[in-house]
Amino acid sequence: MDNYYSFFVGDVALDEYYQSPYWPNLKEKIMVEEIQQFCGGMIANAASVYAGYKESVYFLSLLNSGNTSQILCEDLRRGGIDTRYILFDDTLPDSRNMIFLTENEHTVFTPNLGIEQIEITPEILEAMCKARYVYTNIIEIRNLRCGQMKAIDIIKTIRASGAKMVYDLDVVQIQSGDEIYFEEMDIAFFNEVGFNVFRNDLSYEEAVSKLLSYGTQIVVVTFAEKGCKVHTKDQTITVQGIPVEVVDVTGAGDTFCSSFTYGLNKTDDLEVVANFANAAGARAVTIMGPRGGVASSQAIIDFMREKGMDTEKYRNYFID
Repeated sequence: MDNYYSFFVGDVALDEYYQSPYWPNLKEKIMVEEIQQFCGGMIANAASVYAGYKESVYFLSLLNSGNTSQILCEDLRRGGIDTRYILFDDTLPDSRNMIFLTENEHTVFTPNLGIEQIEITPEILEAMCKARYVYTNIIEIRNLRCGQMKAIDIIKTIRASGAKMVYDLDVVQIQSGDEIYFEEMDIAFFNEVGFNVFRNDLSYEEAVSKLLSYGTQIVVVTFAEKGCKVHTKDQTITVQGIPVEVVDVTGAGDTFCSSFTYGLNKTDDLEVVANFANAAGARAVTIMGPRGGVASSQAIIDFMREKGMDTEKYRNYFID
């Protein structure tokens, strides 16, 4: 096991796609077209994108051991992801999402698997502590336990060991007591909806300052086709969106966040990192499926060039 791997903790699921002519009103019945099934899941999509850049990835999740789960695990392995740390519990239902495409947007229904606790071994915790990044979200990480250690103890142990905690909070569901997790983040990604949930009655600027005051090093807020903003204690970077023909937005946020994290391995120039991730996310929405963002660095740079961007410095950082 090398010292440059990253650990992704969270969901992998079978994504069932449906096309709807419009979003129905309450009590209305409409016919939808079943399109296709894909291997997906928010954290698994991000892990797949990261592995697509030829980075080492370990994946932790809790699944049943049935046929659907085996298909999901095999798909991860084909994508270059190490699945040795996936845990199994046959009392759980199959992991799946129902995705409805309507008017260039998507709505995702995720059945609750009923997971209340994920018991990891000291071996798994040690592996997480030796990672470069542990990429997850609060919904997933709050269930971890290791003996007498609760999730927050596990997170503090990981950070104390030098690994960085990376959170994708685009669908953040804050519960009472979750504030402690916001105080233990190194890199935080929000989409606009998730950030508005977090900030509540704070202004945008006040919410960013609050996160940075906790010790979060980088706060990123994405605005779909409008681009993103990157905040640190020393700078704010604004990146404009890239116009594209939208096919499927599923997984675009996962692609952005994972590509941004990968970019940090290549350079500390956050403007370069943000523009690379922004292009990766824009390219992803032009492809059907939750993992349309899986690509090489070369493919992203080629896309940037096609969109009229000067790619010379990106080649210097991202092409070996």
